[in-house]
Amino acid sequence: MENVNTAESTSGSGRTTADDAAAARAAVREHVRRWNARDKATWLELFADDVAYEDPPGTVAARGREVMSTQAWDASFTDTKTWRLEPLLVIACGREAQVHMRNHGSVRGVPVWLDSLELWRVDSAGLVDSVRAFWEIPTEIAADLGATHWEGERSLDG
Repeated sequence: MENVNTAESTSGSGRTTADDAAAARAAVREHVRRWNARDKATWLELFADDVAYEDPPGTVAARGREVMSTQAWDASFTDTKTWRLEPLLVIACGREAQVHMRNHGSVRGVPVWLDSLELWRVDSAGLVDSVRAFWEIPTEIAADLGATHWEGERSLDG
């Protein structure tokens, strides 16, 4: 069950950023809904063209919607892997949402779950422009996850 914590703050101009927080929260909810429905086309619509992606930081780091397609989606749904997401806690402030996500999966037919702490940020149009997912790679399934130290053609450094 998702526990949603609403934090309202003010920008330097004194206006509330509740709308920004709502946009960040909505992006996370739509991510989960579209991911779990396995609707890749509409899931990709959530992301800005130059989205920064780190999942987890230190392994995959790149920019672009195509990276979300190939590294996030295609690498997660294969003949030997599948994942379903369960947001346990979402805290949104400004244009960002911190999420405690439970990742329920099957890797080579073996049920697994991983907890991640994810930081999602949306731009002024409400599109996701940054995703950072922190999780520890379990040694017993590391080879099956296909996790490598990888930086895409459009790395975050350039």
